[in-house]
Amino acid sequence: MKNTLWLVSYPKSGNTWFRMFLANYLKNITEPVSLDEIESAPISSNAVDFEDLIGLNPFELTAEEVNFYRPDLYRILSQNTENTGEITYKKTHDAYTLNSNGEPLFPEEISKSAVCFVRNPLDVCVSYANHSADKIDSSVDFLLKEEAHLAGNKTGQLCQQLFSWKNHVASWKEQIQIPVHIIRYEDMRLNPIATFGSIMTFMGFEYDEERLKKALINSDFKLLQQMEREKGFREKVQNCKSFFWKGKIGNYREHLSEEQIQRIVEYNYDMMRNLGYIDEQGNLTV
Repeated sequence: MKNTLWLVSYPKSGNTWFRMFLANYLKNITEPVSLDEIESAPISSNAVDFEDLIGLNPFELTAEEVNFYRPDLYRILSQNTENTGEITYKKTHDAYTLNSNGEPLFPEEISKSAVCFVRNPLDVCVSYANHSADKIDSSVDFLLKEEAHLAGNKTGQLCQQLFSWKNHVASWKEQIQIPVHIIRYEDMRLNPIATFGSIMTFMGFEYDEERLKKALINSDFKLLQQMEREKGFREKVQNCKSFFWKGKIGNYREHLSEEQIQRIVEYNYDMMRNLGYIDEQGNLTV
């Protein structure tokens, strides 16, 4: 049964913000839900799920061995909710890849669709540097690294293969097994009603503008910042000052050098052009 919907993104591209919106939309109450509510859309790299359902300690396996079992993990999770008729929402940072058995990590037969959140890689770079408490140069290198990966090594999450920013986006955009809806972070910020509305329609919800507006108010970025200051947020890494940092469009202008901007743009030019971050004259649009 196709009852799994993947919420896909390269890190720091709006996925967590959308998950908070979705939690508010699904609960549909007056007061904002807490940050803990996004556990209703857990990440696909959850190591506890893997050990509980596969019966093996993922940190005693290589990443290649773990990926051999991951399609079965998602099939089991899908079967566990099959009788309820509910959709399971799973956040993932993984690129769309095949394991060593030639099998997609995300099985077509259980996958209803995927929403892929993308963001200007210049802003991703700055936000990721803040999130990982790392230097900007290291963040630039990471975005351009074809072998880039996250977690693994007893971090609490399975290892996730990212690729470079452009190839991460391409892996989902160009695959044909799972219907995918590409959403730009910038459109989420600048035109939220139309953009979030298009996501909910794609996901199969009837359009309800009042419910949509309420969920947007209850997941406002400044409100999320306040919630994090007051009660913390488990997805923030130890040395990061805040998970919900600035969320600005064009924040890179205050932090990246011309050389750093040039490196990112040259490497990602075609994908940035394709997604509207560069215009026909070759100029940055954001």
